[in-house]
Amino acid sequence: MPSPFPSDPHQTLLSLRWMTLGALLLGVAPLVQAGAPLAAAESEFAPAEVVSRIVAYTRWPGTPRPLLACISRQGEGTAALMARLQAPDAARPVLTRELLADAPVPAACDLVLFAGWSPARQQAALQALIGRPVLTLGPGADFCSDGGMFCLETRGDGTHFEVNLDAVARSGLRIHPQVLKLARPGGKAG
Repeated sequence: MPSPFPSDPHQTLLSLRWMTLGALLLGVAPLVQAGAPLAAAESEFAPAEVVSRIVAYTRWPGTPRPLLACISRQGEGTAALMARLQAPDAARPVLTRELLADAPVPAACDLVLFAGWSPARQQAALQALIGRPVLTLGPGADFCSDGGMFCLETRGDGTHFEVNLDAVARSGLRIHPQVLKLARPGGKAG
């Protein structure tokens, strides 16, 4: 069976267009049209919602079990993200653990949200996670260039994210195709 990922490395870093992110990853059809901006009033909570929806539509290998989310305490919205991941309506049980920036990533982490890390330490941590089923999320496009899976960027009008398909493929994680289908190759959408 041929790989669903492009063979051209320049096309593996894909931009997802602006959208109403709550509806984007709910999995309801039809999905929101690409290009719909996130309302400014909702942007304060968007990063936590985006991350929780990405987690909801990611499948880890093996028997389903509660996940361990390791979240950099230096990141903006850490408390909101931890609360959202542990909410009673979450798609699956998630335990959270605060992680100091530049500290070793515990082996038990199923997902890591990097924030406030030095570039060298972040690159080393991402290299150490290659081939492991660990969902990695972090700020800025450089995060994907360094080997992270989902690159988040929050602006006044909402949260953008890009996905690094090479990193996803190497991890063994399965991201719902509806999320990947909305991606556009090359550059930033907008």
